[in-house]
Amino acid sequence: MEAQRARVRQAEAALARARARLDDAEATAPFDGVVAIRHREVGETVSPGAPLVTLRDLDDRWIRIYVREDAIGRVSLGQEAEILSDSHPDRSYRGRVFFIGSEAEFTPRNVQTAEERVRLVYPVKVRVAEDPDVDLKPGTPADVRLLPPEGP
Repeated sequence: MEAQRARVRQAEAALARARARLDDAEATAPFDGVVAIRHREVGETVSPGAPLVTLRDLDDRWIRIYVREDAIGRVSLGQEAEILSDSHPDRSYRGRVFFIGSEAEFTPRNVQTAEERVRLVYPVKVRVAEDPDVDLKPGTPADVRLLPPEGP
């Protein structure tokens, strides 16, 4: 009888270890979202700290646009924008500028003339206004028109 009890204790200890390993293997997302990229496959061994998936927060939708050097001075934080997408040509969406890059991108190797300077572009991010009917998916191509500030 004592041998039976010892086997039960061993089985309970093995079960506790298995549950602990299962708890350690569970990954929890920091926010609700959708999986955009799966970096690992089921059953694959993963090192600590290695990414498993890339998540997209569907409540934080924004579009990166590029503004030419000769127009960046007319862009301001909070400026309104109209967004048009190929996937929904009959709809337009609203947004606001929330980021303006401080460094030009796609710079030619050696900018020497005024004509070449207009080839410089600055990254600008436009956040799509919160709207329950917004059905833009991550990566959807879109055209963005920055609206002139409303003045007196």
